[in-house]
Parts: sequence; C-alpha cells; structure tokens
Amino acid sequence: MGDDVLAAIARELLGVMQRNVKTDWTVRDDVRAKLRSSIKRLLVLHRYPPDRQLEAIRLVIDQMEAMAPRYAERKAS
Repeated sequence: MGDDVLAAIARELLGVMQRNVKTDWTVRDDVRAKLRSSIKRLLVLHRYPPDRQLEAIRLVIDQMEAMAPRYAERKAS
C-alpha cells in the first residue's frame, strides 16, 4: 500500500472522526460501533488487506481515544 493511499485514508479517517465523535463516544457502545463500521468501510473502499483490518481498526480507535481530550478542548473553544 503506497504512501499516497495511506495519506488519503488518514485524511478520510479524520473526517469520520469529526463527523461522528460526540462528547461521550468513548463510553457509548453504539457510537463506538458506528465508528468501527465507518472505519472498516473506509478500509474496504481503499482495498486495505482484509487480514490486517481488525488490527488497523483497533489502532485507529486507540489513537482516537488518545486524541479525544485535545479534540474536545479545540471543539469547545
């Protein structure tokens, strides 16, 4: 997978996060499920290897959780 494809995925993931992240998304299972579904759809669209998708989804969710406090601060101001 080329750098240009990975960069496109990253940009689209940011859009997914901005559209779907609510203040309590880290504790609401329904919102987390919607995020996982959106991430998987994006990976499939870009032909991300199916055998690596679960790991990628977990990594993206972990990174989103780490970024959530900073994102919430920016969104509030």
